[in-house]
Amino acid sequence: MPTRYDMVLRRSAKKGWRDICARDPNGAAETLHFLQNTPEMRIPGKVKKLRGKLRGLLQYNVNYSDRVQYWVDKERGTVWVEYAGPHP
Repeated sequence: MPTRYDMVLRRSAKKGWRDICARDPNGAAETLHFLQNTPEMRIPGKVKKLRGKLRGLLQYNVNYSDRVQYWVDKERGTVWVEYAGPHP
């Protein structure tokens, strides 16, 4: 397991991530730290596995309204962010 993960934003997540950084810089910094260091850790009320059509993704609640949905590629040491922005 890598000691630090790379975070890759999908094209669809880039604008949302920039918006989160502008709205909540502290929350964005906390999210980035979490995703680079412990992306698979479950934190009640903060991180959860998604179900249904989003099965296989994890969701990190940045703040009351913003979410980051991602999956982890352990072999490559990469976190792939599929969505970032307001609660979908």
